[in-house]
Amino acid sequence: MNNNNDREYHLGFSYFNKIGPTRLKRLENYFPNLKEAFHAQHSDLLLAGLPTKLISEFIAWRSSFSLNHVLQELNEKKIKFVTWQDKNYPSILREIPASPPILYFKGQLLERKRPRLAVVGSRKPSIYAKRIIQKLLPKIINRGIEIVSGLALGVDSWAHQVVIAQQGITLAILGSGLDANRLYPSSNRSLAENIINCGGAIISEFSPNTPPAKQNFPQRNRLISGLSQATLVIEAKARSGALITANYALEQNREVLAVPGSIFSELSEGPNNLISQGAQSVSTAEDILEILAVENIPLTTTELNNKKAKKLRLI
Repeated sequence: MNNNNDREYHLGFSYFNKIGPTRLKRLENYFPNLKEAFHAQHSDLLLAGLPTKLISEFIAWRSSFSLNHVLQELNEKKIKFVTWQDKNYPSILREIPASPPILYFKGQLLERKRPRLAVVGSRKPSIYAKRIIQKLLPKIINRGIEIVSGLALGVDSWAHQVVIAQQGITLAILGSGLDANRLYPSSNRSLAENIINCGGAIISEFSPNTPPAKQNFPQRNRLISGLSQATLVIEAKARSGALITANYALEQNREVLAVPGSIFSELSEGPNNLISQGAQSVSTAEDILEILAVENIPLTTTELNNKKAKKLRLI
């Protein structure tokens, strides 16, 4: 388990974004702790396996970096973090290649005994996608399944909104930092607040002031699938970010599900192609619950009470 110094120095390496998971693991293996790695001389960093040019950049950068300032800023902005050495780091993420060394989050990032379902799709979906979400998600949410998505416009936003309406838990994974001025898209800031207020979380592996750069989003997509037991694709063109997420799910040995659509719609090309390649075709909530093996999971007290209340209404 990580000590406080290591936790804090994880922050330092995260703010210098040129040392990724593989290089950080080298530093952890070479040095007794990350504090020593952070303050190491050029020669020691070279022996640890970092390239000369990167070491020079890092040493120049750290001369003006203030860890105390960062900790104060995170506290003021109510941004929490967890590192891959912490006990409460999401266990499911330990299974994927190049796990993020640190996750920043606002809200609640808890381990629960229920599966998670990633829901992804087009940023410009048709009304068909909205009807699918409204039909499938409520029953899934009512069985305690958490919904993971990316806070993007379109399918992502609709999925988060349905979860909130059903008083469920949803996680939004961002391709930017969690600072309010960096949150993308800015039009979804109030949705992000609602996610947090309903017991969910907004999450990022990028330091809080990171802008929403284009290259961040494929990296973000691997976390959407990585935090979920299955990924559901609803409307996506033949080349889209949703399919990147589906491909990551396959690489991570997760289930890939897709809702079939009209052969005359380009928004159906993505899911229809996935189905032809072996993804599971789903058309009901029961299909998804069966794939997630939710029927084998006992009902929670809330679910039992809801079931009893429903029976009473029928009598």
